[in-house]
Amino acid sequence: MTWTDDDSRELRELCRVHDRMMAEQRANDPGEELVYKVMEDARPSVPEPEPEPFTEYQSDVLAHVIVELRKQWREERDEAIAPLKAEIAELKGKLDAVAELKGKVDALLTLLGQRSFKAAALIDLPDWRKHDAA
Repeated sequence: MTWTDDDSRELRELCRVHDRMMAEQRANDPGEELVYKVMEDARPSVPEPEPEPFTEYQSDVLAHVIVELRKQWREERDEAIAPLKAEIAELKGKLDAVAELKGKVDALLTLLGQRSFKAAALIDLPDWRKHDAA
């Protein structure tokens, strides 16, 4: 877009009108004047310290209650876990027995001339598929 001489003249006139309106507004606005204020003490006031929420006795009682509750919760947790620990120990014992039996089976298979239980489990099946099926 190009500006013609008429466009430039019109823009200059609009800017002059705008500047005149702004100057009139500033002259009529009392809020623009400075207000001087004298303060006795310009430092911010120090807030009062907040009182403690509990007395020393109340704090001691709360601490004691919390300790006792934690102790009770720990005992309840240990009671709930005890049967699970016993079951885990029993299953570990059974797993050890199975591992021992597997070792004995492998030893017997070795004595019988086979390499391992896996080798003894493989057998060859006859090939019954039709080779000349079209």
